[in-house]
Amino acid sequence: MRRYILIIFFPFSVWAANLHYEVRFHGVTDPAVLKALENTSELMLLQERPPASINGLHYRAKADIPSLLKVLKAYAYYEAEISYDVQAQNDSLQVDLYVNMGALFHLRSYEIFQGDCTQTIELSRCTFCLEALGLEYGKAADSTSIVRAETAVLNELARCGYPLAYIDKRRVLVDMKDAEVDASVCVQEGPLSKFGPTTFFGIQDVKPRFIERKVAWREGEVFNLDLIEETQNRLLKTDLFSSVLVSYSEELDELGELPLKVRVAEAKHRTVALGASYATVEGPGGNFSWTHRNFRGMGEKLSLSGDVSARFIGGKLAFEKSDFLRFDQTLTMNGEARRENIKPYLSFTYEQTNRIERKIDKYRTFAIGLEGQYITVHESANNGNFFFLGLPIYGKYTTADSPVDPTKGYFLSYLCIPYQSVQKADVQFVKQRIVMNFYFPLTEKKRVVLALHSEIGSIAGADQNEIPLPTLFLGGSIDDLRGYTYKTVSPLNARGQPLGGRSAILTSVELRLRISESIGIVPFADFGTFSLKEWPQTSEKWFKSVGAGVRYYTFFGPLRLDVGFPLNPRKGLDTWGKVYASIGQSF
Repeated sequence: MRRYILIIFFPFSVWAANLHYEVRFHGVTDPAVLKALENTSELMLLQERPPASINGLHYRAKADIPSLLKVLKAYAYYEAEISYDVQAQNDSLQVDLYVNMGALFHLRSYEIFQGDCTQTIELSRCTFCLEALGLEYGKAADSTSIVRAETAVLNELARCGYPLAYIDKRRVLVDMKDAEVDASVCVQEGPLSKFGPTTFFGIQDVKPRFIERKVAWREGEVFNLDLIEETQNRLLKTDLFSSVLVSYSEELDELGELPLKVRVAEAKHRTVALGASYATVEGPGGNFSWTHRNFRGMGEKLSLSGDVSARFIGGKLAFEKSDFLRFDQTLTMNGEARRENIKPYLSFTYEQTNRIERKIDKYRTFAIGLEGQYITVHESANNGNFFFLGLPIYGKYTTADSPVDPTKGYFLSYLCIPYQSVQKADVQFVKQRIVMNFYFPLTEKKRVVLALHSEIGSIAGADQNEIPLPTLFLGGSIDDLRGYTYKTVSPLNARGQPLGGRSAILTSVELRLRISESIGIVPFADFGTFSLKEWPQTSEKWFKSVGAGVRYYTFFGPLRLDVGFPLNPRKGLDTWGKVYASIGQSF
């Protein structure tokens, strides 16, 4: 009896194991809808586990249709119809799903009711804008947008003092005749709430006083969700915490306030880095850095760094204190020593700088400082020892969407440094520099960006020989007139030595083409002119260079490799071109 059963079922099991099928959707023109259908279809999800018979395949296809219709309704296709067909094809079966999507339904109205759902919401502190809710009349009334709008409604209520609000009911009316949708929600807003006492958790090495200073709200103020998000951003920007979570109670305390909890997880506060580099300008080199981001437990940053190469040796000690005297104001103190041995000069520079920088808002930054420079210059057109005190004043206005890879917006900055010689009381001069960058996305997804850079510089006051050559304007670097010998572009003396410019105009044009998620190509052209006069002269000789670069996009910014070629090479100074590598775009 056992042998008889095995003989009957063994051929059947072999046939079932070889039942393969393919699935095709017909009539779906929207890629997003097609992907959603494929991700929902059990025919697709269970394709590696085929049914035991053709009848089972028919059953699986029929069972798929209700789920697929729900997906189409979620994308605002309320009249959609689906049929299927199963056909033998070579050694497998072909399942064809025919989708008649019908009309796309559009949003005709969206209302927000409160309380007992009989009247539209009227809260003096709250403003509900259809655009802010992510909705637009006449657009597709897909369920994803409608559900997101509910979240936006709750967020707006939390911003204007009602964090305990909740959605009580949702109503979606579909007009099959006109292919339009009327949607509404009923909101229970709850009591007007105020910020209550705040308790901190997870603090280890950072002093609580530092975190308290970063809190954007004050106890007793009307609740505002934006202030919670601002506090989280402030704490995360310090790099002292790997996570920051702010939560609040589900009911008011006896004072009518909402208690809050701030839970933080501290990150590593010390880092050490070692690196190696090679550049056609400096040859092989290495660098190191040590940083303590929580010096004295108050988020003060102390760092030590150094760079060594064939042409450059430098070291820097820096101290940075955030929220100095007031919020969003930073005190920075730097001490630096460097030796630079390049074509125009051999210099030894010792510099100490103190600077206070205030972030006025997300667009504007202002800084003022005091610096001292002692520079010794050899093997140049103007040798000597120079000792100056400077008062740098800096302003910046930017709408650029990224500091390392901007794709839209613009950047404007102005730097003015009045200098006074310590050695000679009658020697003073002012160095000024204006920088303008513009970024124009040429495609909707910003995969092609036109980037323009312009810089104007001037040094007025003292005679040329009273100003150290490293302080004057010299072109040819990783960011300007790429391809020319490093810092040699300027007027020359009779022996062919760079004199440095008292004024300069520099411009660059880049077409940033992102050909994939990780690779980009950037053709560029650089232009520049330098003058011995105090103010820029457009009539002086213009230097030009062209080239191209490759960008490899990472989570911390693009890795950059550029090759520049001078179009006005000077005999004895310039070669065929230069290769540059760095992190971030050139401007």
